[in-house]
Amino acid sequence: MIELETERLSIRNFKADDWQDLAELAMKYEETELAKYDEGPWPNNLEEYKRIVQNFAKADDFLAVVLKENDKLIGLVVKTKKGEKEYEFGFNFHTDFQGKGYATESCKAVLEYLFEVLDAVLITAGTAKINKPSNRLLTRLGFNLVGDKIISFRKDEEGKPIEFVGVDYSLSR
Repeated sequence: MIELETERLSIRNFKADDWQDLAELAMKYEETELAKYDEGPWPNNLEEYKRIVQNFAKADDFLAVVLKENDKLIGLVVKTKKGEKEYEFGFNFHTDFQGKGYATESCKAVLEYLFEVLDAVLITAGTAKINKPSNRLLTRLGFNLVGDKIISFRKDEEGKPIEFVGVDYSLSR
């Protein structure tokens, strides 16, 4: 079980009652232009989020980012083990809470946990080149650009892959 604290946030494992906030976050994200450059889509069926949160709660890979003042889930951070001391890192934040420093605050705490507690040596991340906020956040967190490549996660209405330039980042101890 992971429980991290920052000045304004708690970063913790998912709980069963987080499903409504996660559904709100994901459905708002799916309305954005950037969603088509990410894995998905997120479901549009509310009941499906109960199952997703139950799965998230079973492990430490998906962490809920919640406001301390009201326990509202405003984001999630993903940390997936890739090798013995290597992790893949990602994040998604509710659009209504972006631009307030919450992503930076929570991601710094999780990165510190990865390096100090889990003894990570290398952390990798990726995003779409067009996703300027995510690129700025990764740079602010100290990640270095490794390279780019054409990738696709979703298809358009005609079933054709939506290709885009994906950028890869790494952060080492």
